[in-house]
Amino acid sequence: MRSLYRWLAAGCVALAAVAHAQAQDFPTRPVRIIVPAPAGGPYDRVIRPLAQHMAQTLKQPVVVDNRPSAGNIVGTQAGAAAAPDGYTLTMTGMLNTIAQGMYENVPFDIVKDFEHVGAIGGGAQWLVVRSDAGIASFQDLLAQAKKEPGKINYASSGAGSTGHLVMEQLQRAAGIQLTHVPYKGGAPALQDVLAGVVSVIVIPPNAAMSSIQSGKLKVLAVSSEQRSPVVPSVPTFAELGYRQLTISSWVGLSAPKGTPAPVVRKLHAALEAALKDPALLKQLEFEGLISMSTTPEQYAQLVRSDTERWGQLVKALNLKAN
Repeated sequence: MRSLYRWLAAGCVALAAVAHAQAQDFPTRPVRIIVPAPAGGPYDRVIRPLAQHMAQTLKQPVVVDNRPSAGNIVGTQAGAAAAPDGYTLTMTGMLNTIAQGMYENVPFDIVKDFEHVGAIGGGAQWLVVRSDAGIASFQDLLAQAKKEPGKINYASSGAGSTGHLVMEQLQRAAGIQLTHVPYKGGAPALQDVLAGVVSVIVIPPNAAMSSIQSGKLKVLAVSSEQRSPVVPSVPTFAELGYRQLTISSWVGLSAPKGTPAPVVRKLHAALEAALKDPALLKQLEFEGLISMSTTPEQYAQLVRSDTERWGQLVKALNLKAN
């Protein structure tokens, strides 16, 4: 029996040595990043320059593989099922943490089935109204909603979208009732707000900026920790007394569960180097994101905490994807 233990111990040491050697050589071939979003979209426009910069650090090509689907499920599943060798990364994000509770039988666990490498960036959500909607401020919105429950309607890009969940949280926190008007995407939702069909919407700042600058929309509150330098007179939700509405729509990179820690560290180092590139930072800003510097452990905790946060709200609302 003692000789068996020695044999097993020797085998474990040998395997560890092989894994260490492989990690030291990594990468020896191209690395793939699965993007569960369409080519040409905002996340794709961020990932492509990021991949180019990571390729310089890793000294191997980093290619982008777009696999869009509802809830980002198809692409993320492919990433979770890939070999845990560091050669396949997946763009993960807050949408995954919402989808985990929205969809029946999600074929992976966003928390447990990945080694989370690090965050890329996060963006605030802005509560905006049409300028001629007769809502002068955040306090005015609450006052009108309390006076006439359900009369004020708000648009979203669909049930379970970030904008929908932010407004559901607001209604619960403020004790008001609004009417939800879901659309199939952010563009048609915003179009109907601008057309006067719906009064209110929660959207990312880059989607609203041109209409705000033209005076068609007015910002009532922002979900960031600090006020936006673009609209410095607009308070944060936290300043208004609703800290639970401090929200960032974030994205990052994750590797399949079991990817060796030394490989994850190399990938993380390449990601961090890319996030110091001024050109990439400018692209992030253009897409309404601020770079986030996290350790793999911090990114894993962010994934875990938001999965719990949104899962509880989705369950309370009894939301299910169509």
